[in-house]
Amino acid sequence: MKNENFDVAIVGYGPVSKVLAALLGQKGWRVGVYERFPKAYPLPRAVHFDDETARILQSVIPASEIERITDVAEDLYTWCNAERKNLLEIDFSMFGVSGWPGHMFFNQPELEDVLDRACQEQPTVSVNFGEEAVGLTEFEDHVELVVKDLQGVVSKIQAKYVVGADGANSFVRKNMEHSITDLGFVADWLVVDIIPQTEREWKPMNLQVCDPARPTTVVSGGPGRRRWEFMALPGETKEELNKEEVAWELLKPWDVAPENSILERHAIYTFKALSVDEWRKGRLILAGDSAHLTPPFAGQGMCAGLRDSKNLAWKLDLILSGKADDGILDTYTKERNPHNREVVESALFLGKVICVTDPEAAAQRDEMFFTGQVPPFPEFPYLTDGLVDQQSSKYAGKLSFQSTVSYQGQTGLFDDLVGNGWIIMSPVDDPKNILTEEQLAFLESIGTKCIKISEPSDITSENQVVDIDGKYQQYFNETGLEAVVARPDYYLFGAVDNLSDLPSLVDNLTKQLGQYMNTVTVG
Repeated sequence: MKNENFDVAIVGYGPVSKVLAALLGQKGWRVGVYERFPKAYPLPRAVHFDDETARILQSVIPASEIERITDVAEDLYTWCNAERKNLLEIDFSMFGVSGWPGHMFFNQPELEDVLDRACQEQPTVSVNFGEEAVGLTEFEDHVELVVKDLQGVVSKIQAKYVVGADGANSFVRKNMEHSITDLGFVADWLVVDIIPQTEREWKPMNLQVCDPARPTTVVSGGPGRRRWEFMALPGETKEELNKEEVAWELLKPWDVAPENSILERHAIYTFKALSVDEWRKGRLILAGDSAHLTPPFAGQGMCAGLRDSKNLAWKLDLILSGKADDGILDTYTKERNPHNREVVESALFLGKVICVTDPEAAAQRDEMFFTGQVPPFPEFPYLTDGLVDQQSSKYAGKLSFQSTVSYQGQTGLFDDLVGNGWIIMSPVDDPKNILTEEQLAFLESIGTKCIKISEPSDITSENQVVDIDGKYQQYFNETGLEAVVARPDYYLFGAVDNLSDLPSLVDNLTKQLGQYMNTVTVG
């Protein structure tokens, strides 16, 4: 029997696991990843991510790779009825606050291949395919994970923490005390992925047909690919629907046939809305689909999982470095669960629009849209609990801004040149100039960078971060802010309208974060 020791063991090796492993590997932590399948899944699954997710991916893979494997949505996301009259239009062309297009489409196997290379390049990350988790025991200071390979050879893994990123049927979740909230949605859909073999312009790029005769989704599947999703009708079984000849028959009205397209995959998915109530118990932690299931209508399933990874990574880093106790992990569920619930509510709002198969109910729905009686689309959520100073500004808990800058003779996205971690930023002055030595010592202990964003006309040193496109100036002018404190997962801990208020904001950060810190005395 083989025995191995890691700081963190991760069960499952999808995008959520890969991003978490790469982030922890960047910090030098020993990570063991265990995937029960012998190789990566080769077919498409998720197809969409937003600008925040792109920024998270940017922290582990080159921006050029993200651009290479994605289609950018440049028009409206259109929702129409059976007569093709528009019910709802969502602007997918907007550029996001995170420095990326607001909506991007991709082929998951390509993304996973890039993320796999990011993990394999980390010398402290060990990726193990064909090793299934079969046992799990938690002790006071570690967890023992037992895995079995394809030949039946058993290994014992000792880790300080075990993260279950192993999907909807999570082994880790089954082995920890938990309860689940059912958010009240279940629907079967046939998902069909196509590789067109002829040049064709798809207008609109992304479409929902709210036809009670067969609710249908048509979206990009990433460069060179298209996806259709067909809802199962009442009385229709999964076995009846999940056939190749049925897929081709449903694609006929779209002028898609074996003569001009390759059928890459067809599969039945049961879309659900579920959430585990506590995502962490002791040294066991859940992330991604093991913690929550989101219907796909807002394209937020994988996005939510990667937010989990980014949130977890910086907190585990503080714990493993001895700077914080693991009480900080209590903020993981507190922050991520409510945020994700609101994301699910947005998806359910859209799901209730399209998943109507009764013609009379569909007609009533259409009339409500045409007469403006439909409630407004839910606003995208931000952090409202946990390590956030909501008293400082209405922007606290919202995403921080990223754009192109010049720094030390290079031009690129802020994170690529300046780095990730805690950031205090101001267009007025270097934040260090108004903070005390004690405050600066605390900020240094958590790896904070203090940045003055300069205009091109104010350059006196190549060490300045220069707002070459004027986007930061526009952001600060529009928000009225003079300083922001951004967390490592890009959410604003707080923000102030006057730079002179920054010291009190840092005091509050010291108080909130300091309650978990081992190496800093909070005054």
